[in-house]
Amino acid sequence: MRLESGGTAVVLRWRGVRWRHTVTFAGESLAESVEGTADGGDARWPVSPPLVELSAINLQGGPALLAVGLAGRSHFSASVRPHPERADTLLFEIACRVKERPSWLGSTYATGSVTESVAPPDAATGFPATVQWAYSIGPEGIQAAAPAQRSPSP
Repeated sequence: MRLESGGTAVVLRWRGVRWRHTVTFAGESLAESVEGTADGGDARWPVSPPLVELSAINLQGGPALLAVGLAGRSHFSASVRPHPERADTLLFEIACRVKERPSWLGSTYATGSVTESVAPPDAATGFPATVQWAYSIGPEGIQAAAPAQRSPSP
């Protein structure tokens, strides 16, 4: 599956047990999702959201991709759409429903010879909670969006 924003595209491919994605600009790779756990890490907290179901939809603002998945007792959701204000840029919005304090939560990418991660700030509150983070990927690279939020549940 593929979604474009000008010269930037995200391509999702099913590999193993989940969807992995690569973001390109003008046909050159900008970032590739890193999947699984960190060395010796806890499988309940993968280095990127484990996305297993994927749908393409049309919103009022245009096309988008929606994906969901789970790890341990946590449920992940993700949306990807063209950035509403920046040309050639994709906006990623992620949420994770957690029932306990995560040891790691975020999105990790291989960008050339380095690895970059975007993580929500740790605002320890009650659990269960929904943790959200957003970022964009385009010709300028990976950029965190507005501060992530955590909303506790009653």
